[in-house]
Amino acid sequence: DKESILWVLQERGLSRDQVEEEVEKRLTKPWGRPYVFWKAARWFTIINTLVVSYFNLIGLFRLLNSDHIYKVPLVLLVIASILAGFFIGFKLTTHVYHGSKEFLYCGFPLAVGFVDLKTGEEIPTDKPIMNLRMAVNALAGVSLTLFPLTFIYFCIS
Repeated sequence: DKESILWVLQERGLSRDQVEEEVEKRLTKPWGRPYVFWKAARWFTIINTLVVSYFNLIGLFRLLNSDHIYKVPLVLLVIASILAGFFIGFKLTTHVYHGSKEFLYCGFPLAVGFVDLKTGEEIPTDKPIMNLRMAVNALAGVSLTLFPLTFIYFCIS
């Protein structure tokens, strides 16, 4: 297996010494593998989404029940932000990244499907779980686009 990888890299123009140097560099570097960082980013995004969603719900509830002079423009901006957030959430759902040692993940922060790196086989999740994960990914987009407007409302009220 190692020789076949070496052969492919040599076919792409790398010498054996360059390949061994890169392998040594990767083994001795103090930083973790990319999938470790992606896992941390996924959890950070999920926790951030939950906190920001709570803040947004409180702010929107206060906005809808107020008689503030800027209520109508802010509600229109909220609707526009929600639409933009769903677009961002769709983009997050189609994002492909190296999520673990053996798999590519499709969907951020929650994976809606996987690709096995050894076989190249697609592994979709069950439909109900996929729909739920897509909704959470969309919520992440909505939360992060809605947050500035909710924050502005808190500041002016």
